[in-house]
Amino acid sequence: MSPNRKLSLFEAKLCSDQLKNKMMKVAMSMTQKNKAASLDLIQNTYMKALQNQDKFNGPEIDPWVITILKNLQKDEWKRKKEIHVGGNSDLPEIAEQDESAALMLERDKDYCMDTLTDDEQTIISLNQVSSYAEISKDLGIEQGTLRQRLRRAKEKFMECMGFNNE
Repeated sequence: MSPNRKLSLFEAKLCSDQLKNKMMKVAMSMTQKNKAASLDLIQNTYMKALQNQDKFNGPEIDPWVITILKNLQKDEWKRKKEIHVGGNSDLPEIAEQDESAALMLERDKDYCMDTLTDDEQTIISLNQVSSYAEISKDLGIEQGTLRQRLRRAKEKFMECMGFNNE
């Protein structure tokens, strides 16, 4: 961008430090704290937001951009699952017991997260890095409703993982 060009209102909101920090928190939670993957995800989010800025209509850009970020990460997860389902020839025949247990737990966790709705997954992911007030504002729901949805999503997840409150 040339130094003489002024940023549009959309670009100024998109480049705000507040949004950048929020995107980093969400991206880090969705990439298991992988900074390089998070930065790639954020860069792709910026590109997609700029390409689709004509579709933005509203006073708050943050929820719109966070939704783009989450959808890009979900697409990446789906792509990776398709690759893993297609060919496991590069996996070792026998994993060490500790690695095997960790892989099974990770597989179960991924499976149980996939049983949740997109909204439930989003609320759980955002709850790892943001306050109720921030999540409530970003998703456009009341804090009481948010807490109730989070509790239900956690219960559903824990039941799937086999941690029933019997």
